[in-house]
Amino acid sequence: MTILIVLAAWFVITGIFVVLYDWRRMVATWREPVLRRPVLIIESDDWGPGPVEQASALRRIADILAKFSDCDGRRPVMTLGMILATADGRKILSSGSYQRRKITTHTHGPLLDAIRDGVETRVFSIQLHGMEHFWPPALLSASKTDNAVIAWLNARQESVTEDLPSPLQSRWVDGSVLPADRLDQKAVQQAVREEVATFEDIFGATPSVVVPPTFIWNEDVENAWAEAGVAVVVTPGRRFETRDGEGNPVASKATFYNGQSGANGLIYLVRDVYFEPSFGHTAIQAVDALFSKTHLGRPTLFETHRFNFLGTEEQNRQGFAELERLLQRAVEKNPKLAFLSSLELARLLKNRAPEWLELRFHRRLHIWIMRLGELPRLRKLAWLTGWIVPAGLLWRLTA
Repeated sequence: MTILIVLAAWFVITGIFVVLYDWRRMVATWREPVLRRPVLIIESDDWGPGPVEQASALRRIADILAKFSDCDGRRPVMTLGMILATADGRKILSSGSYQRRKITTHTHGPLLDAIRDGVETRVFSIQLHGMEHFWPPALLSASKTDNAVIAWLNARQESVTEDLPSPLQSRWVDGSVLPADRLDQKAVQQAVREEVATFEDIFGATPSVVVPPTFIWNEDVENAWAEAGVAVVVTPGRRFETRDGEGNPVASKATFYNGQSGANGLIYLVRDVYFEPSFGHTAIQAVDALFSKTHLGRPTLFETHRFNFLGTEEQNRQGFAELERLLQRAVEKNPKLAFLSSLELARLLKNRAPEWLELRFHRRLHIWIMRLGELPRLRKLAWLTGWIVPAGLLWRLTA
């Protein structure tokens, strides 16, 4: 009897400690919706100003996507994170002031035609990535002293922003100095209004989904997006707000879960699986990640970039081949697989659509225990306190 009392006291005391240690994440993980089906979305960024080969690459991608469908007849969707403008390097160097070139039907007709055709066949979904993939005043400041930036601006062909120094590729901080400086709130609001209006001019609608360049942004930017009509923000599960003295992104304490709603009404999605064939990522690894996410009742948003599909035929062959292999394997191994766009996913999570979300308590409890087991510190604490035993028993009972 004494032993039982001691054990009961131990579990009560340590249980209270565990809950107090990480109760916010435990509650947020419980609130995160549980999907009843595997969901796969391919998110691709950086399309816009750049090589003319983008148009043919997108048409080839569209042809690959059109080969597949889920059990409901929906085709795979690749979201296109659009950059709307770039620097006019020669004019900047000659005038000393910032000058931009926007994408238009005249300058990028084949690219825009390929995108619109893909949207009509429901294999592309357009998202806002940014007016530029940098903060223009920061680029202008760096052009005074940085030889790499000067060479980038002076290039005869349209230079890609992927070639800029990494800190400068962040749009919502001043990366011309390190640690990066925070931007003026009014300047942010004006820049957001301008890029949203430009997106609407080009594509005929206000952007519903935004992907922050390099995943660095702050609450000022979020509030401006919400005021401009944006509904969804794609995140890596946390928010990076600046860059340190070495140029590395610095995370804030803010963490995000799929379907979570912010104070400004924005809905967050989590994109934390990389699919970059140019870096050696394979279809096999991607399908394994899809299985892991599905096991936890979460959608799988793959992050990829345009550079995987551009260049010489030899350079981009791997990108197209791995994309097709990923879709083939995903369809074969997941009979209930669903292809959605990020906007469609956000809407069904927000509306708590019962045909998509698990509502049974015992099933949600089972998934919740597995999700908590994915948190390294909490899992270690469960082992140290012995709570891993009752948690494991509860997991089996609710299976």
